[in-house]
Order: sequence, then structure tokens, then C-alpha cells
Amino acid sequence: MVDVLDAFPPPPPPPPADLRPARPVRALALGIALLVAAGAIALVVRSSRGDGFAHPDEWDPRVAELAAFVEEARGLEFDHPVFVDFLSPDAYREEATAEEADLTDDERASLAHDAGVLRALGVASGPLDLLEALNTVTDGGTLAFYDPDDRRVRVRGTEVTVGLQVTLVHELTHALQDQAFGLDRLDDEDLDSSGAAAFRAVVEGDALRVEDEYVERVLDPDEQATYEKELTAEIEASEEATGEVPPFLGASFSAPYLLGRPFVTMLVNEGGNAAVDDALRDPPTTEEHLFDPASYLAEEGAEAVDLDLADDLDVRDEGPFGAPAWFLVLAERIDPLVAFEATLGWAGDAYATFDRDGTACVRGAFAGDRPSDDDEMRAALDAWAQAMPPGVVALVELDGHPGFETCDPGADTTIELTGRSGDALTLPSLWGYLVADAATVADATAARCYAAGVIDELTYEEVVDPSGAVFTSDRFQQALGAAYTACRLGGR
Repeated sequence: MVDVLDAFPPPPPPPPADLRPARPVRALALGIALLVAAGAIALVVRSSRGDGFAHPDEWDPRVAELAAFVEEARGLEFDHPVFVDFLSPDAYREEATAEEADLTDDERASLAHDAGVLRALGVASGPLDLLEALNTVTDGGTLAFYDPDDRRVRVRGTEVTVGLQVTLVHELTHALQDQAFGLDRLDDEDLDSSGAAAFRAVVEGDALRVEDEYVERVLDPDEQATYEKELTAEIEASEEATGEVPPFLGASFSAPYLLGRPFVTMLVNEGGNAAVDDALRDPPTTEEHLFDPASYLAEEGAEAVDLDLADDLDVRDEGPFGAPAWFLVLAERIDPLVAFEATLGWAGDAYATFDRDGTACVRGAFAGDRPSDDDEMRAALDAWAQAMPPGVVALVELDGHPGFETCDPGADTTIELTGRSGDALTLPSLWGYLVADAATVADATAARCYAAGVIDELTYEEVVDPSGAVFTSDRFQQALGAAYTACRLGGR
């Protein structure tokens, strides 16, 4: 079993690994928590997936032992080896990013529209070259990626350091997942953005726990110390490279990792590899299942919400907004704890982006589990609207639920960014680990009680403190014990 005290706090985002999507993603819009960073790099149309891909007969000697470890840790076998391309930084950048010249006019217009959407939501300000921002996150925030389209691993660097070994374990796990379960399903046209995001988070959470296991089981103490130094250097380099990118984009890129890892911890605690395999075959259906894993235990679905869109409206994109996006958008402008409590009541939603007189606009609606959850979101949206530039946000009732409509204030308008969305996902990540800790001895209701009881004893500043000092304190231990007792954990 993985205990919450061993697993938390997670490493700072973004992680030094990535899974590249198989084809151009749907419009950026706000299923954004899944493929935002990898999305734009894949805007260049790639060949469709087929069975004519090449693969080697034997593993590259540099990765053979790593592949064997992945098989053993996952309890699965590769159908065949895959190519691992060790690239220079320049060659990696060329593979991992998109060029402006390669975009179609429609793709350029889509990126400009999506930049306006981000300003309309208050998570970006002023002129925003979205392609450059996403390229920066992808190149500056990753060490490698597995591409399901041609089923190859590409690595930035030619020297196999200890840190690169760990990264390769992550990417080889993706290759094994692809062969066993088919990662092309991430691109299924019948899968909405929230379902795809949930699937992606399980994929990434599984790869993270295998690389963690490699660090703990294979690396000796000296190698672990070397790895920590390399990881710290990579994180610092990533933070420097992405310093000008809106924090919301970095958080969106990190969401599958920060939410997927505790979710997979819960699965492993409950049923080991078999439970993870089941979740990869039949993934969670909404991002709520990752934002609040207790909703997965309770088999909660998603309520449909009608946005009442006019027939003549120039809709660019529509679908589920997703619990992580609600939280991140709110947390950028209001108290993150208030945003978190409001988002926990999620039972369904809808959003649409559209152009009105050439201006990018967004309409969204939130359905709560109970009327009191709707009221809590109304209050959060009211505070959010007041923290936006005057006249940008209109709060509306849609299908009997709280909603909003907001339009791009323009690249000439300065919107002060708090940057809170950059680290706010640490809060639901902790919630997920606490639910995972409780789920072995409790049902969904008791697990939520336990997680809430612990978090209520912490300040937001303590939760997001990079040192994680509070989690080794006597007060945290006392909070765990008090919540355990108060929520009557210990039996189903």
C-alpha cells in the first residue's frame, strides 16, 4: 500500500516527461486541463495511426534493462521492442514543437481565438502568442515523449544519466500501455474532452508510479541523491524557460500528473496492477473522478446542462468544462479554498466558446450535486466576476443552474494575474491522496469526510509550501488521527 504520508507532496510541476497525442487535438477551449500543452504542438497534421509502423527486433542496449523493469513492475509483457531516439536539444525541439509556417489559416485563427478565451476567463493578460507559449512549455518542460502515432520514444539528450533512466522508465511505461490497452483511444471521436482528460490522467498516473517504484527499488542511495540533484536542476531550468508563460497553462499541462498520481495510488491500494489495468480498459468517465476520487468510488456520473445557445451564434467549440478547469479559473482570482469547496460540489457542466462581433466569448454553466452546491458556486462566481475587469463578466442562470458569460477584454487590457493557478492543483492532489488513504477502509462518504477533516486543519499556504513542512509536523499527524476517528474509519 502507498500511504499518503509517503506519497505527498508530489514533485513540482511540470514533470520531465510527456505523452504526445496521436493527432491534432480539438480546439484548445477548456477541456484544457488535458491536452493544452501537448495540443498545439500537434496542430501540424500527422499521418493517421496504422499497423505499418517500424519497430526493432531487439531493445537498444541502453534501455533493455529499463524495459525489463517496466514489464516486471506492471505485470505485463511488451509485444515487441520500440525505437528510442536519443536526440540533441535542437533535434528534440524540432520534433516536440510546431512551426508557425506549418499551420493552416484555420489553425492560426483557432489559436488567436483561444488566446482571447484565456483572457476572457482572466487567466491570461495582454498580447499572447499561444503557439509560442505552448511550444515553450512543451520544449522547456519535458525531457522525453512517447508518440502513439508512430510508437517511438524521443528523448532530449544523448547521455543516459540517472535522471534520464527514470524518464525512460516513464516513457517505456507509455509504450507498454499502448501495446496492452491502445492509447489511440485518447483520440476517440466519441470521447468528450472530460472523458479523454480522465483517461489521460490514469495513463500518466500509472507511468508516474512505475517511475517512482524504479527510484525506490532500483536506485541505490547514491544514485537517488544524484537523481534528486538532476531533478531539481531540471525543474529549475523548466521554471526559468517557462517563466513568461501564463501560470494557468503550466497548471493545465500538469493536471494529468498531479491528479492522476493519487487516483492511481487509490487503485493500487485497492487492487494492485489489476485495478489499474481495469481502469485503463474502462477509464473514468469525467474529470471529477480525478479531481475527487471519491466520486469514482461512488460511481457518480455527469448531469447534462443546457446552455441555451442561440441558433445563429457562431459557436467555435462546446462540451464539458471539467472540474479542474472550474477550479483553476476561479483560483486564479479568488481564495483557492473557496474555489475548491465550490468545485467539489460538481455534478455536471457545459461550456461553449463563440465569436460575438469578432470577439472571443465563453459561456459556462455549473450543476451542483445539491441546491446548496449551486448556491456555493453562485457565490464563488460572484466573487470571481468582481475580481475581473469591470463589465467583462455577466452572471446568468442557465437551465436552472449558475452560469456566466465572459468576453475577451482585448490584448490592450491589462488583467493582473495572481499566479495562484500555477500551484493551486496541489490542493486537489492532496485531497486525492487523502481519499486514497481512506478508501482502503472506508466508503466514498467516509473518505470525503476524512479528506475534508484533514484539509480543514491546514491553511492554503501550508498546502502549497514547496518544502512540504506541514506534512512532517505533529499537527498534521494529529489532524489525520482526529479525522480518522471523527469519520469512523476502519470498516465498510
